[in-house]
Amino acid sequence: MTHNAAAPSRKPRRRGLLAPFVLLLIVALGWSAAWLWLRGQAEQRMDATALSLKSRGYDLSWESRTFTGYPFRMDVRLVNARVAEPSGWALRAPELNGEANAYDIGHWVIVAPRGVVMTRPVNGDVQITGQALRASFAGFKQYPPRISIEGANLVFTPAPGAAPFPLLSTAGLQLHVRPGPDDQGAIFFEAKGAKARFTGLMGRIAADRTADLIWDSKISKISALHGASWADAVGDWSDAGGTLTVQEGRLTAGEALLEAKSGALTVDDDGRLRGALDVTVREVASPDEALKSPEATAAAVAQALGRDPTLSATLKFENGRTRLGLFDTGPAPRVY
Repeated sequence: MTHNAAAPSRKPRRRGLLAPFVLLLIVALGWSAAWLWLRGQAEQRMDATALSLKSRGYDLSWESRTFTGYPFRMDVRLVNARVAEPSGWALRAPELNGEANAYDIGHWVIVAPRGVVMTRPVNGDVQITGQALRASFAGFKQYPPRISIEGANLVFTPAPGAAPFPLLSTAGLQLHVRPGPDDQGAIFFEAKGAKARFTGLMGRIAADRTADLIWDSKISKISALHGASWADAVGDWSDAGGTLTVQEGRLTAGEALLEAKSGALTVDDDGRLRGALDVTVREVASPDEALKSPEATAAAVAQALGRDPTLSATLKFENGRTRLGLFDTGPAPRVY
């Protein structure tokens, strides 16, 4: 009996083994091309924004710019960056590091590892340094865009010859700007563990104590807040009937308190606040401070008699002055 020889076995096809690697290579090449395209888009947007701002009298500039972050992020490093508006307000940073996801370059997180320098038109420069200082920008198709600024253990140092700055230092700082419905915008500011150099009533409340400050407000007619400079923008907004509605305002320093419960404010032609707020005031005055103003004297007398020195009153900003009831407590806060 004879047996047929076994048929030779087929050799395994290499095509099936290589297909996943070929597909992976195609995806990698496609993603690399897409990342390079996105980098080009980011460069073009920055350049176009800088040119647009320059045509309106603003300045957005940098000494050098480097893009990294491949494959999943879009990172940019700016050296000696500067942004300024026509009236003289400006921010400079020796180094800015920005980061966005490659699939969402409309949302940026920016860190200033060496701090920033803020220029005030009349009062001079203030150097801002600290443990951390970062900002987030998103929603550029809305007005205002979503902006968040956060800082930890910040120190505010005026340049030699510059005017004092209201804040000396803060353990924590937050500033959030948000768009809202019906042509509104919202602003939230918080400073914790702050050492301050306020004037007027706020100066007496804070004194030389560590203070916490919260300001939560809504702005109407936000679309009118445009102009060639900050002063022009505020002027146009005020002329359009824009108002600042206070949701919450509070300054606490130990037992001392200044709390705004409600009220609407506008800005006068001199750039100072105008309007009225319902407030609660509790001053804790030392004997020396009690002689400096009638309000402090009243608070000191109430303390001496064992009474609660808390006062509910109307805080008015009018004719460039701040008045608590019948008492003039100093200049009205200036917006520009």
